[in-house]
Amino acid sequence: MLIYLIAIFSSYFIFLILLIVGWQKAISSKQDEPCKDFVSVVVAVRNEESTISNLIESFGRQAYPKDKFEIILVNDHSTDQTEPEIEKLIDQYPGLSIIKTNSVGAGKKKAITTGVAAAHGEIILTTDADCTLPVDWISGMRKAFIQETQMVIGAVKISTDKTFFSKIQALEFSSVIGSGIALLGWNKPIMCNGASLAFRKRAFIDVKGYEGNFQIPSGDDEFLMRKISQRFPNSIRFVANPECVVATTPQKSIHDFVHQRLRWAGKWKANDSAFAKFVALFVLIFQISWLVSLGYLIFNSTSINIYPIIGYKVGLELIFLWRVSSFLRQPFNWIAFLALQMLYPIYVICSGLLSQIKSYRWKDRTASFSR
Repeated sequence: MLIYLIAIFSSYFIFLILLIVGWQKAISSKQDEPCKDFVSVVVAVRNEESTISNLIESFGRQAYPKDKFEIILVNDHSTDQTEPEIEKLIDQYPGLSIIKTNSVGAGKKKAITTGVAAAHGEIILTTDADCTLPVDWISGMRKAFIQETQMVIGAVKISTDKTFFSKIQALEFSSVIGSGIALLGWNKPIMCNGASLAFRKRAFIDVKGYEGNFQIPSGDDEFLMRKISQRFPNSIRFVANPECVVATTPQKSIHDFVHQRLRWAGKWKANDSAFAKFVALFVLIFQISWLVSLGYLIFNSTSINIYPIIGYKVGLELIFLWRVSSFLRQPFNWIAFLALQMLYPIYVICSGLLSQIKSYRWKDRTASFSR
């Protein structure tokens, strides 16, 4: 038992150290001079009547010249008042170039494909309708492109409110965002978030967009990233500017949180990357081992002293998450961090297993992850 714990924990410690170093490499990347080329922002919207106004308002505050970007809102068959709300916003913001169109097909991938086809800019930016954009978002994403860059990944955080549930979500989400960026620092991109993403239109066309992935409900961001990475090696960059962090909203209920995480976790079943599968499997095995070690402490506390091992684990995670939270300018919640030591492995194990067998509901649609 002790030999197993030492082996698995040692591997995890090395993984955490690689994440810490990779994070530092990523946020230390050089930023380029501002560029004022015309860009297109594509947003897939479905049942967003309560959130779309905040997004458009944040577009109105962008420091980027208003005549140098267009906003393409692609309605993915909304069943609420999203379309009338968009019409009202177009009239409310005459200084913004807002194009409303309907998706050719159902699902976010079809909606983004429709938007890309209608885009006039060579650089395509994507975000989500429930996000708030900082004033330098467009300029920061655009200037991260250099000649060989085909895709740019931005950071995303969850805005917290007074509830403890939102604070736990924010810290857990920062670990996901931080891990993806840290691995990108080692030129191993396996995760990104469509709430802050940019790519060249010709790269999207070259890799045939989401062809081969349309039947998968989630993963529009990561599957496209992987195709671009394979077609154009070392062409993906991170926007190492805290002023460009996009904020999204927390889930309001445990039910919504579970279905969101099932949607995220389920796409790993269709993942073709051996490295990404290895990382996911390693994290799952470690979280199981972490629960076992905690149980071992409770029932065999005098047999084996594993307190130093646990101390190293908690300490390295603290260093990593503290650095990520600082970059995101997100207050670090100590109670949430300690609570996640117990809750996170349960969540990872349950979501990882359930996502392979259980369907989920999202945006009033039921979906599953069959290939």
